[in-house]
Amino acid sequence: MNYSLSTVDAFKHLCSKDTIELTDEQLLSLQNTLYDILRDIVRFCKKYNIRYELGGGSVLGAVRHGAIIPWDDDIDINMPRRDYEKFRRLFKKKMGKKYWIHTPEETDNLALLFSRVRLKCTSVKTREDYYTDECGAFIDIFIIENTFDNPVLRKIHGFGSLALGLLLSCRKFWRDRKMMMKLVNDNNLHHSLRDEEESDSFQIDREYIKKVRKVFIIKILLGMPLAVLPINFWTRLANRWNGMCRNNRSKYVTTPCGRKHFFGELYKRSELVETVEMDFGDMKCAIPRAYDKYLTKLYGDYMQIPEDADKEKHIVYKPFIL
Repeated sequence: MNYSLSTVDAFKHLCSKDTIELTDEQLLSLQNTLYDILRDIVRFCKKYNIRYELGGGSVLGAVRHGAIIPWDDDIDINMPRRDYEKFRRLFKKKMGKKYWIHTPEETDNLALLFSRVRLKCTSVKTREDYYTDECGAFIDIFIIENTFDNPVLRKIHGFGSLALGLLLSCRKFWRDRKMMMKLVNDNNLHHSLRDEEESDSFQIDREYIKKVRKVFIIKILLGMPLAVLPINFWTRLANRWNGMCRNNRSKYVTTPCGRKHFFGELYKRSELVETVEMDFGDMKCAIPRAYDKYLTKLYGDYMQIPEDADKEKHIVYKPFIL
């Protein structure tokens, strides 16, 4: 069982009394809802000539399964910055009766550097939704940013992105400190003694909880002095920094809010922005042309099916409504 001290990974294993783990039936229902949302987004992008592609685990699903990964609970989309700007303006105007769209540019207290398209009249509440009632089932949209051809400027762009991303994360931990500490103090790791009778396994989990708690406390303390400025300031500053290169013909692009951050998601433009179509459920969707390089960089041996214990849990806050 592989645990990471990344706070993003930690949240996949931690729960509290306010959360539930989705059953197989609930997961399947959620996946069908996500397909419906994706179908609307793809149709919209084609109608208005907006470039998009599946991203992250959704590319893995398309390549390895021809569909959403059977145990996955989300769908990700990547969009070049220029197309994303067009999408967020038009989608809100044309599809606002059916969907909310939360963006780092406009949505107060979002504290995310990617956008979410959320289906109204549903509820799939995550830890990011602590300050909003607009908690519908969602698809994440990650922005593909231009970056500089000059290697020195590219490094400045990258390290600045990492620094501002960390500051925003710490500021968010300070804002959400009660919820964060409740998660670790409940000591409610899913792979725990109540699920596994082996004491060695429980000991690993207890040690993991202690380490995660320490990371949480450090980020909360780092976030305290940043609270002199509102969280919207840090969100918009980081978003503007990520989008600072306006050269739409730059040799390199990156997805700085992706799981591998700026340098881990850095590609030649032709590798990431140029696409091919592949089956995804009952649709054909665009994925990066260099999908083998993309998936290898993200997952290593991506055709290897993970062990059951290493598959992500599906934890949401109550109520869960589709």
